[in-house]
Parts: sequence; structure tokens; C-alpha cells
Amino acid sequence: MRKSKTSLSRRQFIGKGMMAAAALTIVPRHVLGGIGYTAPSDEITLGFIGTGKQGRYLLTEFARRARVIAGSDVYPAKLDLFKEITEGEYAKRNMFAKGLKLYGDFRELLANKDIDAVVIATPDHWHAINVIEAAKAGKDVYCEKPYAHSIEEGRLMVKAIEQYGRINQTGNMQRSWKNFRIACQLVRNGHLGEIREVKVDVGPPPVKYDLKPEKNVNSINWDMWVGPAVYNEFNSELAPPIERDVYPNWRNYKEYGNGMTADWGAHMFDIAQWALGKDDSGPVAVYPPDKDHKHLTFVYDNGIVMTHESFGRGAGVRFIGTKGMLDISREYLEAMPSNLLTHKFADSEIKLYESNDHYRNWLDCIKTRQQPISTAEIGHRTTTVCLLANICYELQRPLHWNPVKEEFENDSEANKLRSGFVRKPWKLG
Repeated sequence: MRKSKTSLSRRQFIGKGMMAAAALTIVPRHVLGGIGYTAPSDEITLGFIGTGKQGRYLLTEFARRARVIAGSDVYPAKLDLFKEITEGEYAKRNMFAKGLKLYGDFRELLANKDIDAVVIATPDHWHAINVIEAAKAGKDVYCEKPYAHSIEEGRLMVKAIEQYGRINQTGNMQRSWKNFRIACQLVRNGHLGEIREVKVDVGPPPVKYDLKPEKNVNSINWDMWVGPAVYNEFNSELAPPIERDVYPNWRNYKEYGNGMTADWGAHMFDIAQWALGKDDSGPVAVYPPDKDHKHLTFVYDNGIVMTHESFGRGAGVRFIGTKGMLDISREYLEAMPSNLLTHKFADSEIKLYESNDHYRNWLDCIKTRQQPISTAEIGHRTTTVCLLANICYELQRPLHWNPVKEEFENDSEANKLRSGFVRKPWKLG
């Protein structure tokens, strides 16, 4: 990455923030100033692309850490709710928001020069175009996981982030949770001995879309919702009304999402990649369930075997080594022998990137131009593992993967599946 594109002086950053202040006024109702007060010129201004359930969750996190000044969505009722929640979040802190910009087209949001960075919480099939266009517009990016909808899209996203010198955080927020970092450090430093096997429990691959058309009663711009994906008529399972406070089921269908193998796999395979030191690589082979493999099985170049299977404890990861075993999820961190969990890491041991706040980490890195804990490359590599699983499930045969070239060896049919469908007139780049 060229330094000239990634560097941003304190004066330039503050100056940009001062220009942004004209678009949205968020100030205390009392006189400005005092201990703990952050001047508007020193705050990062954010726009949200996608204001559904996950977008609204991220809004509550980022509104406490930055200035949210815009949102875009194809669903007008979601934009209204986004505005209501934004104003409510600032009211909780005895502040008010004035001039919040709402857009039906994310490209109009990206054209707003008062916005420093964007939070992308759209369906998977939109991520590539959203990220690439945001990078071209000079916006730093927080993109929800799974990072991409196809392997080739992911690499193009990484290239755009690097080309335009943007700071990208992928929403693999477990990397900013202490227990996951401790688990990965224990593995990385050899406290389980030589790792022989990793079990990852995340759920099934996607299925082909099969829902019947329904009447679009909520004035959703459906053609824009579908965007670059395969066109199907509206169904509320893909975009439920706001009265149904649920995560929508588009993620279950391969045309729009990548199933639970990627939705949860982007979290749990991510921890396996981190623990194994494979953030810039990945497995070299993947085998479907067959007479020789009870479960879908990955093999790394060092001989470590990773399976996609339930080990009876819900979504999580199990590491099995020659000296012990460790289970990690959002609910538990357990090890055998148990005294591993009280280990005090010596200065000479490997220390992984420490972040205890995924959102603040990104915002801090926007200011410093340092890399955050879950970069575009990391997001892409983790998503690639998930997509390798999906391709193997679809083709039902062993696949040999070159993580350097990012292509399958001697398999043209599998290599075609690296690419995602892009409906005209949309295009990548």
C-alpha cells in the first residue's frame, strides 16, 4: 500500500471534520466544553449503507463513538426508524441531532463529502459493490461479515481498499473479545501441543432460492434491493416488515447469501484461521462427506485437519492437540488441562493484536491510519474458507486449492464457482 494514499495528517483530518459539521449539528444542549467533551471537529462522521436489523444494532454502537450523519436504504420505513433511533441515541446523552441525511440510493450517500466513513450492513450480494464504490469515493469502510459473496469479489474488494488507501474493518467482532484472543494465543504458542484437529460448528450451506412471489406492500424499491444479484420477485422472507424484528432469511439462499456456513462461519472459521496463523492463507484441500470423511474436511499445508461438524455444544470451535483440548464459543472457554486458562503469557510468547472494542478500534485506526484488527484481507481469507466449503458441498468431490493463486487445481468447473453473478447494469469496479 502506497504511503501517500494512506497517510492523513492531523490537520487534514480535523479540517475535514470541520467541513462535516455543517451537515449535521450534534451538540450538547448545554454550553459546549468541559472534561470529556469531544469537539465536533475531532469526531468522525459516519454514513450507514443498509439500515435493517443489523444496521440498527451497529447504529447504537457507533452513535456512542462517532457522529452518524446519514443513512441509505431501499426500504423507506427502515429509514424512518433509523432516523428515530439516531435521534433517540443522541437524546440519551442530552444531545440533539439536526440535519440527518436520508437516501434511497447508496451512491448519493457516497457523494456526500461531509461523510468520512461508511458502515455497510447490506445483504451479502451487495457487499462487493458497496465496498468498492465506497473506497473509490474516499470513504473508510466497516463492512459486515461475511465479507464477500464470492471469492473473486473478495479479492477485488481487498484490491480496492488497498488501491484507494482506505481503512477497512470487517465485522468479525469476536477478534475483539478477550476470551477468543486468549484461546488463539494458547493455540498459537503451543500450549495444546501440536494441533492435530480443529472442529468448527456453524450450520448448513445455502440452498437454491425457491420462495413464491408476494405483493410488495411496503414500497420497497425491489429492483434496487436485488441490485447485482439474480432477480426474483419480492418475498417478505428476504425483506421482512419492520414489525417483524428478525434477521431476514436472505442469508439462507445462495443467490443472496452464503448460508450458515458463512453467516456463522465468518465468526468461527475466522477464529480457527487466527489461531492457526493462517490470516494470509487458508487450507489447501477440502473433501465432502464421503466414505473416507464423515464430515466436510479441510486440510492445511502443515497437515492440520479442520472439519465442519457439530461437537454438541452449539456454534463454536474445538482445538485438539497432542497435549490438550480447548473449546471456545461466545458462551464458554474451556480447556483440558484446565490450568491452561490461568496461564500468564511471557514477554517472549506470541501476543496477538489486542482490541477490546471492535468499533472503537476501527475509529481509532481511521485517525492513525494504522491497520485495525480485522482487515479486508482477513475478512476475505476467512470468507474464502466458508465459500470453499459451499463449493465442495455443491460439487460433492474433493477439491485442491492454491491459497497463493486463489484458484482450484485442474478443476475448471470449481474455478467458475469462484465468481459471483453480477446483473447488468451493475458491475464490479
